[in-house]
This record gives sequence, structure tokens and C-alpha cells, in this order.
Amino acid sequence: MVSAQTRSLRRGWALIDVIVGGVILGIGMAAVISIAERSLAMQQRSERELVAAQLLDGLLNQVLSTGVVEWQLGRATDGAFDAPFDEWKWELDIRKQGLGDPYEVTAIARDIRGTEYRVDTLMAPRPENTEEPARAPTTPIDRQARYDAQTQPQQ
Repeated sequence: MVSAQTRSLRRGWALIDVIVGGVILGIGMAAVISIAERSLAMQQRSERELVAAQLLDGLLNQVLSTGVVEWQLGRATDGAFDAPFDEWKWELDIRKQGLGDPYEVTAIARDIRGTEYRVDTLMAPRPENTEEPARAPTTPIDRQARYDAQTQPQQ
């Protein structure tokens, strides 16, 4: 027969096992939560970097299509992007180098947190006396027909 003292000792060890298991489980859960938080922060940072890259690419494409000299003469050097990115601010710094050299163009985007994203590039000016190219499609685009064709169920 097992004495009462032996049973009491076994119950004491079972309680210690449960406590140790709970501590190990708590440490494991804390590590998983920490990793999940870091993963979420990294994902949010990469989303902001992707948005900044797309906004800066669009801004630099506008400068390129307008012309560096023409932009300097008639456009603002800073502002806010259009909705839905109106909380993002932009700034352009266009510097002329030597005669015949391309212009140094720095485009900066700032998010709502004030984080700065920067692109430095070189852009050649447009040749003098060149006409603005036609940028309209040669055939009209029927967007509604395209949309209807995509949304209709296929048979």
C-alpha cells in the first residue's frame, strides 16, 4: 500500500510540473507574439516603401514628360500627392550641372510619420524647339465595354 505521505509527495511534484509547464508555455507564447509583432512592423514598413517608390516613380515620370527645364519654369518644387495619398508630401530639387550635362534631380517623398524616401537621378533637358508630342491614344478606348466584357460570366 502507498502511504498518505507518498501520495502527498507525488501531488507536490505534479503541481511543480504544471507550474514549470505553464512557465515554458508562457515563454513560448511571448516569443511567438514578439515575432508576430516584428513581422507586422516589417510588413507595414515594406508597404510604405512600396507606396513611396510608386509615388516617386510617378512624380519623376511627370518631370520627364514635362521636361526638366519646363518644370523648373512653370511648376512647383513641392506639394502633396493626389488622393488617396494626400497625406504624403513631395519635394523636388533640380540642379543644373555643366553645359551639356544632364540635370541632377532629387525627388523626396515624406509619409505622415515624417519618414523620408529619396531618389537621386539624372535627366537630360529636352532639345530646343521640339514640339510637345501627342500623348493621346490613336484609337479611342471604350472602358465601359472592356469592363462589361470582364465582368460578364463566361459561358
